[in-house]
Amino acid sequence: MDGTYDLMYNPLFIVTVLVFGGLIVGFAGYKLFRLYSAVIGFAVGVILGYYVSLFVIGEPSLWIYFATGVVLGIIFWLFYRVGLFLTGLIIGYMFLSSLLPEKTLYAYVFAVLCGILTLFLERVLVILITAFLGATAITIAVEILLSGTGVYEFLLDPRSALALAFSSLSLFLLWFVMGVLGIVTQFVLTKETGED
Repeated sequence: MDGTYDLMYNPLFIVTVLVFGGLIVGFAGYKLFRLYSAVIGFAVGVILGYYVSLFVIGEPSLWIYFATGVVLGIIFWLFYRVGLFLTGLIIGYMFLSSLLPEKTLYAYVFAVLCGILTLFLERVLVILITAFLGATAITIAVEILLSGTGVYEFLLDPRSALALAFSSLSLFLLWFVMGVLGIVTQFVLTKETGED
């Protein structure tokens, strides 16, 4: 296997990306939303590329991951409200399905409502969502670092990412404090620049 492929499976690399990505999204998500939307598109594309490569060539391919990530990243950059809707959708699904894992239908309905609501309450919800999304990434990084859990377990079941924050008091406190700090920071930054 080539070095780039091995890098994608290196836990230290994944932890570093999650921590820095989580800090950027959590503390500057609203100000960087168009870029954030492109990053969400790229991430969705990479996940989609994983399944496409398995279906088309029967094995994982870094090039297919990258190509689908770039295409969706560009689409999400141009149509950033798609990223906004999908972010609300994903967070709504992760939240309710982690609270009510046996009520999948409710999670789908709640996810769609969150996606639509995010379009109408853009600033407040983008700040809340990005702050806690960044906090979730940091919490996952800490869990990977401490327990050796693979990030692919969270990719295969995104509900487990949010459920992780509620799995122990220390992880919950980390998630909650990072989320609150992100919210306060983002509101201060957007207020100082006069964004409404």
